[in-house]
Amino acid sequence: MGQRRTSLCEAATQGRLRAPGDPDGIPLLTERERQTLFLVGTGAGNRLIARRLGISERTVRAHLSNAVRKIGVRSRAEAAVFAFAYLDLVDIPAAAEPR
Repeated sequence: MGQRRTSLCEAATQGRLRAPGDPDGIPLLTERERQTLFLVGTGAGNRLIARRLGISERTVRAHLSNAVRKIGVRSRAEAAVFAFAYLDLVDIPAAAEPR
């Protein structure tokens, strides 16, 4: 009978679970790709991201597609988890954010 199964929460707090993707890809991101990825990590949709950055939704999709490829994730959901997990690495200092 024996062993108790470890919950996902316990595994995460013990450092055995990792976010999807490769944090080594973060330096390859352009400033706009980083901004887009950061906003995806906050749960923002393409329309809101486009308004916030002053770009078109098509451009948002292009930036996100490039970021997804560079960080090695397979979906927007994985990109959001990645951005949330590595927020301190993805975030751009306030002085560099667009007005």
